[in-house]
Amino acid sequence: MLKSRLRPDEMLLSISQFPLLGSGTYIDGQGPADGPLLHSHLLSDQCLNQVPPFTLEINGICDRRGTVPYTAVAVFRDKKTEWPFVDTNVPPLQMDFDFVVQPEMAADESEETAATRAEAATARKSSTTSARSADDHSSNGSTDDSHHDETDDGPNSVIARLARSPSETAATKNCLLLDSPLFGIGSGGVLRVALCAADLDEARSLYDQLAPISAILTALTAATPIVRGYLVERDSYWDVQCSVVDDRSAQELGLAPLTTAKGTQFKSRFGSIDTYLGPGPGNNDLAFQPKFNDCKYTYDNSAYWKMKDNGVDHLLSQHVAHLFTRDIHYASERMLKAASGTSSRKGDSSLKKSDGQEHFKRFLGCNRKNVCLYPPNTRAGSGWEVELMSLEVQLTDEENAAFITFAVLLSRVIISYRLNLYLPISLMDQNMARSQKVGAVKNQLFYFRRDVFGGRDGASACSGRILRPGNGSNWRVTPSDASEDDTSTPRRHIGSKYPDTSEYIELTIDEIINGSARFKVTGILNIILTYLSTMRLEYEVEQKLRRQLLLVRKRASGKLCTLATWMRNFVQNHPDYRHDSVVLPSINYDMLRTMNDIEEGRVTAPELLG
Repeated sequence: MLKSRLRPDEMLLSISQFPLLGSGTYIDGQGPADGPLLHSHLLSDQCLNQVPPFTLEINGICDRRGTVPYTAVAVFRDKKTEWPFVDTNVPPLQMDFDFVVQPEMAADESEETAATRAEAATARKSSTTSARSADDHSSNGSTDDSHHDETDDGPNSVIARLARSPSETAATKNCLLLDSPLFGIGSGGVLRVALCAADLDEARSLYDQLAPISAILTALTAATPIVRGYLVERDSYWDVQCSVVDDRSAQELGLAPLTTAKGTQFKSRFGSIDTYLGPGPGNNDLAFQPKFNDCKYTYDNSAYWKMKDNGVDHLLSQHVAHLFTRDIHYASERMLKAASGTSSRKGDSSLKKSDGQEHFKRFLGCNRKNVCLYPPNTRAGSGWEVELMSLEVQLTDEENAAFITFAVLLSRVIISYRLNLYLPISLMDQNMARSQKVGAVKNQLFYFRRDVFGGRDGASACSGRILRPGNGSNWRVTPSDASEDDTSTPRRHIGSKYPDTSEYIELTIDEIINGSARFKVTGILNIILTYLSTMRLEYEVEQKLRRQLLLVRKRASGKLCTLATWMRNFVQNHPDYRHDSVVLPSINYDMLRTMNDIEEGRVTAPELLG
């Protein structure tokens, strides 16, 4: 219907971000930069949908931060790229270098920043009490179950490389700068998959088990190799988006003493989860272990004890209390009046008193993670929901449908076969960082649980409802074309001296999805196909689902490339490309026209779709 309303010179594309956004002239009727709404040197106010939710959220981010949250994105270095690269589009004098963040490895940060954060972490630890005291209801706490160094926030932390003065240029060296939250809000398209759960226990299980697989799906759906008209040193936009909308103040970043903030925040409110929920009370699932929650996070003691006093268990109370260390960016007047049951118009009885669900939904919308948990909506009649947020939107309906099918069937397999995909949060964060690198599907190794059926009863090696190879199972492991005979790549493994008995091991995405006989890994897709054969679907329906899953299998094996790889190859092979990392308007135009033709079936792309 939308396409029917387009002009002859317009196209409607399903892409994560317009490649030239913030570079030169990128929209019709583009006004000057530095407008009164965005205050951006790169974006015109004409880019902004000027309805209150967008304007209020963007203003809320900048107001909380106290300055523009500049984000640095590393430029891809080609043969003729000007090096060292300097971004001249943002006036240096306008930049506050205390607030330049870079979505890269936290290990690269300066010693001074690490020392500052270590001191803050020590102060937090000393002020945290394990026993309930009289002032617990008014103070804030932080978790104390980390097995890692206090200064290590994980590889995808957005508190990376915080320059302390304009003379320290590590934060911006060879990087593009993004200077507006609009580069994250309404940009960086996400394929959101909402999954229904029968009850809270099922929702907690889905939340925990989908989180470790989210990085794998990020790599498989990578679709953003171009930012601001440059090829960049990443294929996915996830960490960039999380950094651009990062609203933490100097106090929350550990750069200033805590006076008004509720505590130091280790991650942006958009990012990977901070803690697993674990099983609920009375659940005999022993797969979860407290050691998996091995990263620091701050929680609100008042909210925590309010929930505990009303019968909520420790892990869920801590999860919600952590949410309440953030604040909401805005609330509509209508919602506030509904909460109090009042109206500005005399005799207006149409406004019913709110039960708070709309407020809480808005609050959750300001805390987006790779996996999100949503409570039932009694007015809409919906139950518990878990939303998977780490996938990037794909070019064609077939691709989007394939990954939605994969996610939905995986959720059913997790419940039916009681899969155990738990990883320590720190390893999950490392996976998220690796998943966004160039060519991650082929070039990166990811930590993964070797035996996804073990540990549910706390003892057995195979406590799920499906048997492993050699024990009468009706499925087979598909050998990995690249890795079965390749012994040149060293693999880290954790939990045992030997890879084939270790608890976690580094695997390629091909081995994780399609299985590996060498490492005795089942393969997630093999388990899904086994489950699919037990569903007794109509033949045509089952074959359609299998064709969709075949696309996922081929992309995981590298036989089909990601959209990011396709776009990068198109640019680098275009006759106008000068091998300097710059995506010229002519290149961008030809690329988008070709992508539109692929989506509408006028051009084939066997390397992308098969």
